[in-house]
Amino acid sequence: MSVAHVSCRARVEADPAAPPRWSAPVIGGAEVRPPYLLTTAVFDGSGRMGPLFGEAHTHTDALLVWPHTGSMTLHTPTGLRRLVPGQGLWVPPDTPHTSTADPSGVGCYTYVARSAVPAEWTALRVLKVGRALQEMLLHLDATPMPDDLRLRTQRVILEMLQDDPLPVLEVPMPADWRIQALADDVLRDPDSDRSLEEWAARHALSVRTVTRVFSSDIGMSFTRWRSLVRMSAATALLAQGQPVNLVAHRCGYATTSAFSAAFRRVTGASPTEYLRERSVPAAPAADSADGSADGP
Repeated sequence: MSVAHVSCRARVEADPAAPPRWSAPVIGGAEVRPPYLLTTAVFDGSGRMGPLFGEAHTHTDALLVWPHTGSMTLHTPTGLRRLVPGQGLWVPPDTPHTSTADPSGVGCYTYVARSAVPAEWTALRVLKVGRALQEMLLHLDATPMPDDLRLRTQRVILEMLQDDPLPVLEVPMPADWRIQALADDVLRDPDSDRSLEEWAARHALSVRTVTRVFSSDIGMSFTRWRSLVRMSAATALLAQGQPVNLVAHRCGYATTSAFSAAFRRVTGASPTEYLRERSVPAAPAADSADGSADGP
């Protein structure tokens, strides 16, 4: 078979607090064995979920990152993107990245042979990975079949790949090394109500320095960036089936209505609408919990 089903215990673990070394990523070889066109690794959450590799790495082949259940997060030099079921992120060959997956979910990595990559797909792009496509990929993983049938199925899958009109929520990361530790701290603690002044003091930085770097590196204020961090964390919790009121509390909001309004400002949809558009089942209590989502 051309597909590997892997427990996360097979991963190379690392210090989760250590930032990726983007300047010197580990260079990986091809994952797809000829004559196959693609192969999928499935991580089932049977152990502690952490980065697939302990540091930034690349692949000779292209990579499609997609969650079957739960959420996944892809880190690149420019930022992080959180994925929920129905979403996939295309990573071109030789692109430095790291990734993490929800320990309660199933995360999937479909490698595409470099020879099969569309010529124009040279940058990160969001792809639709609907249930039909997911089931085809998982069927290849679980089912022995003759090579000619497997290759025909793989060709059909590649033809089915298409852009997703709905964007994946991206959290840009500052390039300035002085601010990276602060940004990582906020990512680990999205429900914190610390002010900008408190975050700056915690990292022995001036408010002026933090404000200037956020403006120059990522083109937005710290407050706007922290809202993106909170909404990114919220999508992962919602994909786990957490009720909206609990997600609101865990993302730093005192009320569900305030959270739902903020979520709509960032994503253009209420929490349940966001998941419904991506074919993710909402928690049973969610519909009533975010009834105030039409706020400003």
